[in-house]
Amino acid sequence: MELLIFAIPMVLVWLLFVRPQQKRMRDQQSLTQRAGIGDVVITAGGFIVTIMDEHDPDDDSNGLAADEVLVAMSDDVEVVMLRRSIAQIRERWDGQYADGSFAEQSPQDAESEEFDSGAADAADDSADRD
Repeated sequence: MELLIFAIPMVLVWLLFVRPQQKRMRDQQSLTQRAGIGDVVITAGGFIVTIMDEHDPDDDSNGLAADEVLVAMSDDVEVVMLRRSIAQIRERWDGQYADGSFAEQSPQDAESEEFDSGAADAADDSADRD
């Protein structure tokens, strides 16, 4: 009986406080892992930033650690931030750039294709003149 006097309050504390806190921590960790390049996020400090780059395990050339992201605070200001500082995802990026190209095709690729096709057209025109 004395054991129940101690066990019941401990179980209640675990159910009311510990378990919900663990769930919040799992949800927050899941949120920070879902945030990706192009997403607009709100940091724990209240800044609204856009994720520009993240750690790529296959390519360490950007110098970011596994728990870091490069974010843009404005057009001129980019900073490295810890991923766990992401408090909320404000807007998910749909994968389309402002020029209409999609993530599989970067804006530079779209420009180079236009340039290449223009060069090919010019070569065809010069061949027709000869």
